[in-house]
Amino acid sequence: MSAVLFEQRGPIAWITLNRPQAKNTMNAEVFVRLAEAWDEVRNNDSIRVAVLTASGEEDFCCGGDLGGVIPLWTGARQPENEIEEKLLADPMIMDKVMLKGEPLFKPVIAAINGRALGGGCEILQATDIRVAAEHAVFGLPEPKSGIVPGAGSMVRLARQLPYAHAMKLLLTAEPITADTARQIGLISDVVPAAVLHSHVEALAERVADNAPLALQAIKKTVLESHTLPWADAFQLEMEQAGAVMMSRDAREGPKAFKEKRKPQFTGQ
Repeated sequence: MSAVLFEQRGPIAWITLNRPQAKNTMNAEVFVRLAEAWDEVRNNDSIRVAVLTASGEEDFCCGGDLGGVIPLWTGARQPENEIEEKLLADPMIMDKVMLKGEPLFKPVIAAINGRALGGGCEILQATDIRVAAEHAVFGLPEPKSGIVPGAGSMVRLARQLPYAHAMKLLLTAEPITADTARQIGLISDVVPAAVLHSHVEALAERVADNAPLALQAIKKTVLESHTLPWADAFQLEMEQAGAVMMSRDAREGPKAFKEKRKPQFTGQ
């Protein structure tokens, strides 16, 4: 079975890391298939929201499968199959997987079913809404091994969290509980493991019910204005708002409200 499962349910894409026997660590197949999954979400107009989750009950993702991937990248061993050849053929695949390169403006929700360590914690920072099971644990242990969390955390974390909380997580390399992660703002909600997926499914449906152009304009503005001067940020906001106001969906929303029915948004 594939190391990454992809299922589209209506307007929602479910992307599932599927290596529970290996703590859902990222091997060559995970890198390749996850990059492909993000491309499908980005380019498929019928997809409005993506959910990222994992198989099993213990681990969301415990980082990279270093024993399998690092020797490939360093040339210590040669690729043994088509997947490994694809990994080596794309020098930007890490940026694609961690959504550091080409932006993805569709909403992404994380359903965190267990430990999110190293790269597993880093990829969460590329998502927008994060819901964790009560037993989930988060951490960036790389400094304990003499390396750094270089898949986005050194840039993203201090922009997403208060500085002191971000630096404590980065510099101590110690794990934190789901409750602590929620308190500092790393995740949105904590729920019992038994209801994690039903809770996230209902949340994704609520998001998907909204106008897709509006959702994408909101995310684009938030991401791209984050480090702009105030005047430039407000200019970007005005441009995005103006573009959405000219859409058919912007006319459909008030019309549906007046007619007391659910709006039929088309993304146009």
